[in-house]
Amino acid sequence: MTTCPLCQQAVTRDFPITYEFNNKQYQAKQCSRCTFVFLDPRLTADELRLLYSDQYFLHDGADSGAHSASDYETAAIKGSVKFPEILGWIRRFKPSGDFFEIGCGMGYFLDYARKQGYTVSGIEYAELGVRTCREKFGLDVRRGSFEELAPEPGRYDVIFMGDVLEHLIQPLEMLTKAHSMVKASGVVALEVPSMFNSLTGRCATAGMRLLGTKKKMTLPPYHVNEFTPKTLRAIIERAGFREALVIQRIKPPSAITLRGSGFEKAVKKILHYPNYGLTKSLGVFGDRLLGIGIK
Repeated sequence: MTTCPLCQQAVTRDFPITYEFNNKQYQAKQCSRCTFVFLDPRLTADELRLLYSDQYFLHDGADSGAHSASDYETAAIKGSVKFPEILGWIRRFKPSGDFFEIGCGMGYFLDYARKQGYTVSGIEYAELGVRTCREKFGLDVRRGSFEELAPEPGRYDVIFMGDVLEHLIQPLEMLTKAHSMVKASGVVALEVPSMFNSLTGRCATAGMRLLGTKKKMTLPPYHVNEFTPKTLRAIIERAGFREALVIQRIKPPSAITLRGSGFEKAVKKILHYPNYGLTKSLGVFGDRLLGIGIK
């Protein structure tokens, strides 16, 4: 029986997206109680190793790898425009101290945090990412999975997960672990995509449910969890943080990745303009979420 990774209840229904990877089918499920969306079955350790090979960083295109229109490093450089906003929110609660990044990729954000005065270190699953962190930036980054990392209770002032929580097989357990690793009044910050919170995602979901159809995703199943503002806040609270804040953000229309048929691309592009205005002015329908948990 399928159990929700967030609330642990076995009350789910199919969510209208599916994936295929390594000759295996993955069905998205939505918890009928807490509304969390997740893939079933969960990926195995061997499948995760296959997913996050060097191709994840080197593939140039929106159908695999870092799933942008370019390779991971190019996307990371372009994405650096968001660094001041994200770190700005973190600095409101913890302006200095020991900063640990989980899933630090090639090290661009970690290097930025160091330049802003934090003492930084991190962990990264992929060998190529670790090598780039060390050789390009001289960062203190260990190789491995956060799941296997021995926790150091009360060690850090800040822990950051950027585009990580949606990949974790046990997101609540891992966030609870991160909670144990920050000091009293420490901060854990989580940046995640929110594909089905945007106008496009909401319209697509409603349309598929109305028609009784499903969308087979062309990407491999990198995202085993899908978050909304409600479920991101819920997981922060369930992990034990005394305060939880969720900020809705959005990519500018010029930066969105377009996939699917010509019709799907056109609809996404058209809807993104009013979506951008609504998110910027009212803080709703964001396609990116920044969650802040304060211990």
